[in-house]
Amino acid sequence: MAAVSLVELLQTVALAHEAGPVEGPLARAWNVDPALLIPVALAAWFYARGLRRWDERTREHPWWRTFFYASGLALLLVAIESPLDRLAEHHLSMHMVQHVLLMTIAVPLILLGAPTTPTLRGMPRWLRLGVIRPLARRTPVRLAYRWGTHPALAIAAMSAVLWLWHIGPGWYDAALRRPLLHDLQHISLVGTAWLFWWNVIDPKPLRSRLPYIPRLLYIFAASVPQQFLGVMFTFAEHPLYQTYADAAPILALSARDDQVLGGLIMWVPGGMLLLGAMGIVFAIWAYKSEQAQRALEAERARERAAAAAR
Repeated sequence: MAAVSLVELLQTVALAHEAGPVEGPLARAWNVDPALLIPVALAAWFYARGLRRWDERTREHPWWRTFFYASGLALLLVAIESPLDRLAEHHLSMHMVQHVLLMTIAVPLILLGAPTTPTLRGMPRWLRLGVIRPLARRTPVRLAYRWGTHPALAIAAMSAVLWLWHIGPGWYDAALRRPLLHDLQHISLVGTAWLFWWNVIDPKPLRSRLPYIPRLLYIFAASVPQQFLGVMFTFAEHPLYQTYADAAPILALSARDDQVLGGLIMWVPGGMLLLGAMGIVFAIWAYKSEQAQRALEAERARERAAAAAR
């Protein structure tokens, strides 16, 4: 089997002459799904309202956090509501783009926005004090939070969900054919990615359980199952999903080449994003270590000066 390079595949990605069963221009194929639009609108409103009502701040909340939060919500909508979703129904490669956007970009951006305090402050009083606070005090909820954010369980959950949806017998095809299952697929992928990134990012005022250096190993461990899945797609000799084999192509790609491209997208860009996250974590560790060392040296200098003055 001749390997198809990423460059050769990208050169073939152009709109086909026969676009298949897509009615009207692809650029107009936007979804209007209230089940997603309403929660995202509420999340944005609570966050913005909470920032306006957060007068006496006990910690800094710089502008870039708000920018990242808004960008994460916007990418969430782009991944699900834009024509990308229509392309993902016909092409595995576009579905992989969708999953990378959701799991590796949108979720960490939202968490970098430190949404807990602004969102809670932006909620109506009856919701915050009458619903959220009593639930947060319940032992089962506290245990679920404690165990759900445990680093080992977070990696296991994300890897299991990713692999079950992609290699579970008939799971992926069933999700493509049944809208409710497709929604469940996206919810489970985003939910487990949220647990994973929670331990990489300190979503203030809450903090990750992991010190910075173990976070590097944590990210690497989570990348391995994704990389193996990408390799499997790239080098599989036959289409893995009958739905894509039968689908009318919108892009000028055969089902085989589309699958190779999907594997490369998961393998290369997905892996590079995780590698970039490792680089950022390492840079933060180095910066904080240098700050701590300087503070220690300054404290020792003050002690020596005080001893000399006696």
